[in-house]
Parts: sequence; C-alpha cells; structure tokens
Amino acid sequence: MASILILGVHWLIKSFGDVNLDQIVYILANAEGTDTTNIYTFIAGVLTPSLAFAGVSYFSGHLFLKVKKFVLSVWLSRLLKVFVIVLMLFLSSFYAFSYFGWSKIANYFSESTFIEENMVNTKKVNISFPNQKRNLIYIYVESLETSFADRDQGGDQSVSLLQPLMDVDPSAINFSNTALYGGQRQLPGMDYTAAGIIAQTAGLPLKFGGNYTQDQLNGDFSGTQIINMLPGLTSLGEILKQNGYTNYFLMGSIPNFGGRASYLEQHGDYQITGWPQAIQNGWLPDDYAENWGFEDRKLFEFAQNMLTDIAQEDKLFNFSLLTSDTHFPDGYVYGDEEEVSDMQYKNVVFHSSAMVAEFIRWCQEQSWYDNTTIVVTGDHLTMDQGYVKSLDKNYTRTVFNLFLNTGLTTTFDKNRQFSNLDMFPTTLTAIGGKINSQEEQLGLGVNLFSGQKTMIEKYGYSETKKQLEQCSKFYIKEIIEGKKE
Repeated sequence: MASILILGVHWLIKSFGDVNLDQIVYILANAEGTDTTNIYTFIAGVLTPSLAFAGVSYFSGHLFLKVKKFVLSVWLSRLLKVFVIVLMLFLSSFYAFSYFGWSKIANYFSESTFIEENMVNTKKVNISFPNQKRNLIYIYVESLETSFADRDQGGDQSVSLLQPLMDVDPSAINFSNTALYGGQRQLPGMDYTAAGIIAQTAGLPLKFGGNYTQDQLNGDFSGTQIINMLPGLTSLGEILKQNGYTNYFLMGSIPNFGGRASYLEQHGDYQITGWPQAIQNGWLPDDYAENWGFEDRKLFEFAQNMLTDIAQEDKLFNFSLLTSDTHFPDGYVYGDEEEVSDMQYKNVVFHSSAMVAEFIRWCQEQSWYDNTTIVVTGDHLTMDQGYVKSLDKNYTRTVFNLFLNTGLTTTFDKNRQFSNLDMFPTTLTAIGGKINSQEEQLGLGVNLFSGQKTMIEKYGYSETKKQLEQCSKFYIKEIIEGKKE
C-alpha cells in the first residue's frame, strides 16, 4: 500500500502536473469513460512495480527471518514488520503532502466565505436580448493555451502553433492579460474539462462536496449519471433555452465522463452527441474506437453535417463542440500532419489549430454565419508535462480565447486579469444579451466587455486562488444541494 501511494503520487505529478484535491476527489468519483492511456500508464508505472516490490519484500523478509544467523523472537519480528510499514506510510504521506503543499492541504480543510460574499445569483438578474438574436457556436479546444503562440505574439514558442487560428479573422477579439495575445488565468475548480465547461457556462467553480446521488446506467457505455447535479446554479444553456434557443453539444468521447452529460442535460436540455451516439446514429462502425472515442477530423465533419441540418430548421441554436486531439500525453497523431517542431505534442497543437480554423472558414461561407457568433477557447491549461517543462519558468500561462463575429468593439480587451468564470457573462454579451445590473456580473463572472473589475482584479490572483481552494459551506448547501435559507 505504501509503495502504491509513493509511486501513485509520483505518477500523478509526472502525468498531470499541478492538480488540486477537489479535482482528484471529483474525478475519482466520476471516472467512467476516462482515457485508457492513463489507465495503462498507471498500471505500468504504479501497480506493476508496487506488486513486484511487495513480492520481493515478502520473500526477502521471509528468507531473512528463516536464516538461523538472524533468527528473531516472534514479538521482535512482528515489531520490525510494524516499524517498516509505519515508516513507509510516513514517508509516502510526507512525499504526498510535500507535493501538494502544506498550505494547499490546509486550505482544502479551511472554511471560506468568499463565494457567498461575492457571488451574484444569476436567477435574480434580468437578462434581455434584442429582437434579432444571434446564434452561438462555442468551441472548447482541449488544453488550448496562449503559450502555443510565438513570443512576438505573447506566447512562448519560436514558431506560432496557433497561427492558422489567429489568421482566420483579423477583427476577432482576444481578451488578454497582456498587451499581446493572452487569456484567462487558471483557478481551482476550473482546471479540468468538466470544471472548465461549468466555469465558462455558469460563472462558478466546480467543487466537490454534499450528497451526489449516482446511478449506473444500464445496457450501454455512456458513463455515470449524477442525479440533480448542481441545482443551485443557472447556466448559459438554461438562459438560452428560455430565450428560444436549442442547445447542442458534440464531443468525440463518452459524454458523461466527469458528469458532463448530467450537467448539460439538467442545465439547458442539451441534445448531446458523443462517441456512443455517433455509433448508434450509424455514423461510425459498431467497433470504432480512436483516441477518446473518435478523432477531431470526424468531429468537425459531423459538426458540419449537423449544422447544415440544424440551419434548415430556421431556429436559433447554441452549438458547442469539445475537441480531444490535444489531450495529454503527446496528443493524437494522424500521420500526415505538417511538422513544425521535433516535439510531437507541438505538431498536434498546430494541426488542431489548422482544423479549427478550417471549420471556422466553412462556417463563414454559410448563409447563417452573418447572424452567428463563434467563441473559441481552451477548456483549461494543458497537462502535457513534457510540453510544460519546455516552457520558460517565468512565463505566465493562460487559457486562450477568441471571439469572432460579435458585431462589438471594446477598449477593455487588453491588460486584464480574469479567469474562465468571466467567459459566461462575456459570451452572453457577445451574442447580444444585456445583463441589467450595475455589476455586469453573473455568478462570480464579470462581463469583460463592460470594463468592470473581475474577481482577480479586485482581490489579486493569489488571494482569489487561495479562497477558491478552501471549503465553502455556502457552495455545498446552495449550489450542490440546492437548499436555501
């Protein structure tokens, strides 16, 4: 057990980098549909050597005690075994705690009133739309961060891996933490896919706690269903549905990994298409499995087909996509990509950027584009540790964003400090929504077009991060459990 803990923490550091305890607990509770690559690396890097170590230790100890020269009394041999076990557990615990940081662990068990004191209840805010509403296409690009740009543009590369995407619309708006290309600072509770989606569509972090009721779905491989997920929040999907939109979500993986489908279905009644649905629809062979389900080339092909059908209905739509090719480790390789680097992951990012740009150009050619806004953003920072280690240690990593065809201009797009929380009200504004409150705030997110101060601009990044790492009884009671005073 001790060796599993030690090697497990080492595997976690090597594979995922800087993770928080909320993320670990939440993913372990909702792990159906995870990438098998991570399972294989865990077996190879943790389970197999731990079992081997346990076997060697057992037989070595047995042999040691049997040799007459080292014969020990029964009580002394037992004491020695207990001492070794306690020592191993102490060392493994110390290693784990040292990695996570004693302050981070203390924060996790501390109580904060930050969310309670700063949150604006979206249910109580009047949000209005013009008579001519705009469609929305929202593209979550797995692990898309600004460091992929070249140094002259605000990134940390010698060659811009984002150039195809940056060239697709010169008038697009990029909200930045600098005067160049930049993006959202990453905060706890929005640093993995499910959490990133919730933060960007509800203006709140995803924290673990309360009483989730989980039922395993029968007869298929669609993951774990969370009953009554986060009933205390109001999302982008819900607001759009109330205003006549139909919500769609397309992804090349199992939808309910991390509770994603539960959230989308319960907060906006999204029509969700993932890997299982693509097979059921006859788009893929019954035994098809690539990457997390199906690769992004097929994702964009299916998106074009779906949007063509949706457009014929002549109804307002909110169409979201989630890519997966740029997921760690190393990304998904087709074999015919243009190579711009000797690092596989960088080539995958460049190819992904080109595919997103190609899809956007296709959208621009459609009759419905004039009345459609496109948002491109990462779900979180990349967890590919080989790539992360290649970056300048002084570089501030941010999540990339790009707003296309909003019909808006702004002077508040540069030198901002913000997070995924702020994408929620900003997106509503980008499609013509008006947040009728002086704060221009929904949840903990602030409309970036307004120039109002975000949580990070009010309190600083370090303090905001510290507060969101802490436990919030208010969040558990009102957001997770949906109970009111």
